[in-house]
Amino acid sequence: MKAKQSREMQTLVNKKWILEKAGTLFWQKGYDGSSMREIANACECRPANIYNYFKSKEEILYEVIKDNTEQTVSSVEHLENDETTDPVEQLKSFVKSHFEILARMKRSSVLISDTALKDLTDEHRKAIIQLRDRYDSIMRQVIRRGIDSGQFAVKDERIVGYLISSGILRSSLWFSTRGRLSTDEVGDVMFDFYFSGINAKCKS
Repeated sequence: MKAKQSREMQTLVNKKWILEKAGTLFWQKGYDGSSMREIANACECRPANIYNYFKSKEEILYEVIKDNTEQTVSSVEHLENDETTDPVEQLKSFVKSHFEILARMKRSSVLISDTALKDLTDEHRKAIIQLRDRYDSIMRQVIRRGIDSGQFAVKDERIVGYLISSGILRSSLWFSTRGRLSTDEVGDVMFDFYFSGINAKCKS
């Protein structure tokens, strides 16, 4: 019976399953403390099944980080060339879109994406940084539009952008979908907090 269940489990192993289990393991034991065999055990399959999808442990880590980072960029890229929507609404959309995608991710994968960049190869690290740079660029464009329209009072849009994105990211440490507020409601609270800090009307 156990052998049959094992065979059935192996047929269910796919790339997404491996990334999910590996992300959790990396967070629990650290990247250096996790072996390919342990990843296979977490996936309830043989190591050979893992190698069908990935050449190395580092490649798995890269795919975990890349998948999360690409989802983050995709959640805000609709604002990249938006020159018509009110900048305040753009900021609200940015904050809530990023937070919403973050709330759907596993906490372990989010956190490992934030801490394990140092364990990637130079090539893979560069690819992730390019994705992050695009995210930061979109954030700065939104803030700059608000400054140019006279709605945002910001001395340094780069620093403010980092503060906002860092706050959204760290929300994964405390937010729970089982909490008293929904993802949408928490997103509204976060936007109100950030906007109150840069609202030009409050500075005059």
